[in-house]
Amino acid sequence: MTAPQLDIQSLNLSLGKFSLRNINLSCDKGEYHILLGPTGSGKTSLMKCILGFYRVTNGKIFSKDKNITNEIPERRCMGYVPQNYSLFPHLNVEGNIRFGFHAKDNFIQDPDAIVDRLCSILDIHKLRTRNVHHLSGGEKQRVALARALAIQPDIVLLDEPFSSIDESAKRNLWVELKTIINEIGITAFHITHNLEEAYSMGDRISVLLNGELHQSDRTQIIFEKPATEGVARYLTYRNLFSGIVKADNETTIVDLGHFSIVAPQKIAAGEQVRLCIMPQDIKIIKEDRPIRGGLRKNIFQVKIVSILSLPDYFLVYAKLLESPKEFDFEMKVSRYLERKYNLFNGKKIRVAIPEKQIVLVASQIQTGE
Repeated sequence: MTAPQLDIQSLNLSLGKFSLRNINLSCDKGEYHILLGPTGSGKTSLMKCILGFYRVTNGKIFSKDKNITNEIPERRCMGYVPQNYSLFPHLNVEGNIRFGFHAKDNFIQDPDAIVDRLCSILDIHKLRTRNVHHLSGGEKQRVALARALAIQPDIVLLDEPFSSIDESAKRNLWVELKTIINEIGITAFHITHNLEEAYSMGDRISVLLNGELHQSDRTQIIFEKPATEGVARYLTYRNLFSGIVKADNETTIVDLGHFSIVAPQKIAAGEQVRLCIMPQDIKIIKEDRPIRGGLRKNIFQVKIVSILSLPDYFLVYAKLLESPKEFDFEMKVSRYLERKYNLFNGKKIRVAIPEKQIVLVASQIQTGE
């Protein structure tokens, strides 16, 4: 079995009052791996451990089969694109790209061919003599990436590479950057707090929250089956409930206090569980229409208490008719459906929750495995 390109084992780091705790993750060769988490979660600190800028308190870091935990940064064979690119202002574009060739530990065969190829792939041939002060944000990103790749690293690490790019330009750059990385055939480890960016670019995602790794899995699994309540909240699962499983021979019924819901898997009676539902998974059901099998087990009569209009959709807040709460469900409804069902405050509607869209989560990281 091939060793991972990057393998972090039981890593701990203390930085004053903040710490990274028991981090375990791996990144396969050729993978585009996203480290996702909010500002202050420790993403950049973990990246600096990988690069060798921070010495870990304990734990190990491997690059393929080699233990690099105590290697100096120059010997880790890693390319690095910092958050604001950190281009050298006294060098032009080509000077920046060639900068890594001058390190005494780097022997690069045919550097001219490497520079030509990178400039071609990144479409920056016409910028080679340009002063870096005169580049756009996207151009600076390409030059920083070319500089990182010129030393022919085993892996490239990108720290919030789109943070200084205009919102209108970001999506095109997501596609371009991943295409470039795939064409070159290099492994990428990319940190971001942007959910759309992570979903669009990541082959695999690791979610870091407050110094702890909550989940690491394929992108689709992360977004569809969050492992902990923390991940669910970060991924905007707004409908979070706690309850006790009631005895039933055929289905798992979770008592949530003022209502019950049928869960998607068998759970022992008496067990306390947390479950969550994404706003877009709650379906409006017409009174005169037959109900599909997957929706029949969780049907509720609700009253709309608030509607929030957003640019592309509506958030509809609804409560069960006898509920003591301000609202029970947050629903994401397209503009087309809002018009189709003529939704307004106070209207009573019928909603259904597909059983398979209900996700059971842990309240905290499971450490006993």
